[in-house]
Amino acid sequence: MEAIRKYKDKSHIFVKSKFEKEDGAGWLLLQQLIIAPMSLITTVLLARILSIEDYGFYKYILSVYGIVAIFGFVGFYNIAALNIQRGEDAFFNIGFKYRKLLRWIPGILSLLIASYYFIRGNDFLGTLFLITIFAHLFSDLYDFYTVGTSGRGNYKLNAYLAVIGYFVTYVPPIITAYFTENLYLVFATLFLCQFIFRFLAFKYVKKKLHFDKDLEASSKESLGDYKKESLHLSLNGALGNLQVHGSGAIVFNRLGAEANAIYSLAITFADFIYGIIGAPLGKALLILSRMTRDKVHDGEKRTLVKHLSKKYFWLAFLAMLATMLALPFVYKILFAKYFFSYQFAVVYSLSILAIAFHPAYQYFYEARKIKLLNTIQIATLVLGLASLFFSAMYFGLWGAIIVAIIMRFANNIVSSIFVLKEKRGSIKI
Repeated sequence: MEAIRKYKDKSHIFVKSKFEKEDGAGWLLLQQLIIAPMSLITTVLLARILSIEDYGFYKYILSVYGIVAIFGFVGFYNIAALNIQRGEDAFFNIGFKYRKLLRWIPGILSLLIASYYFIRGNDFLGTLFLITIFAHLFSDLYDFYTVGTSGRGNYKLNAYLAVIGYFVTYVPPIITAYFTENLYLVFATLFLCQFIFRFLAFKYVKKKLHFDKDLEASSKESLGDYKKESLHLSLNGALGNLQVHGSGAIVFNRLGAEANAIYSLAITFADFIYGIIGAPLGKALLILSRMTRDKVHDGEKRTLVKHLSKKYFWLAFLAMLATMLALPFVYKILFAKYFFSYQFAVVYSLSILAIAFHPAYQYFYEARKIKLLNTIQIATLVLGLASLFFSAMYFGLWGAIIVAIIMRFANNIVSSIFVLKEKRGSIKI
């Protein structure tokens, strides 16, 4: 009993430490544990309420929206947050100033896409892309509040706002879809609610955290570094988003709205499990960063990467098997009209194993080997999207699913190979 008591006390202290400001990993995991199931629920509800074609159009708009948003260069978010962590608060205002300028690029691109569809006589898609312009210009602008919370390391506030924001943003569109089944109104409600919440959250965070506008580092050299680093990280983030959103856009254009709906549902459940498992793994970046601060040898970092990969492989393997067994029942209960397509989701569940190779990617990201990571991403992105295009053309939805699995593994496996080569000293990075 004494041993049990001591174990409980240690466990309590351990759990409590994860929710302290210095750590914050507990809040990150809790945020994911709330939002990920809600994301799955909203997907289920929309897929049940909307027709197959409308749901396919819905996912297509979001895919293209994600691609266009890349050109807002959101790397400014990352660097601004890092600079705020160093005590340079004024980068909150500097970054927001750049964000106000850069938001026009995706807004103009959405206008061009809308014009293209209007010229082609597709008023339906043209109108939908006109609606997204509002989101690029206003809604996306005020999500800059996340820079303040992450920069100050206030993960508790960030988790609260993220959860509230998800409910405020996605519940009203579902209600709109239920009563109107009108995709125009669904998107208008989505972006309007998103804007209202983010605007209020931005004002709240700015007032609560009191960012100092004065900055000694506001010299030309510091601002030059800020823009240069932001550009590099923007490219890195853009490549990742292209891989995620580009596949949905290709499937829609090659196979149609109905196939895109089935494809989107197939990847939803595996990605849901992947996100849950991956949430605590995000702490690896913090650990690696502290090891760098403490001048720990790279060999120790690679040992940590190897340990995490082995640990998460077995965790992912068990999650994959459970997902494969559960999916036929999930489809039968939740998606009777999609039941014929459950096998696509079962096969895509293999992608959950890719998380075991993610620590290697984090190793190079923490070391700021952005050039290496961008090179890997460009190569895998080009090959992956080209393979997806032709596999969808010749092998239909099965071809798209198989390539999607490979794309999920590609970056992480290549990063793992480079970690092994670095360990043996066969390459210099």
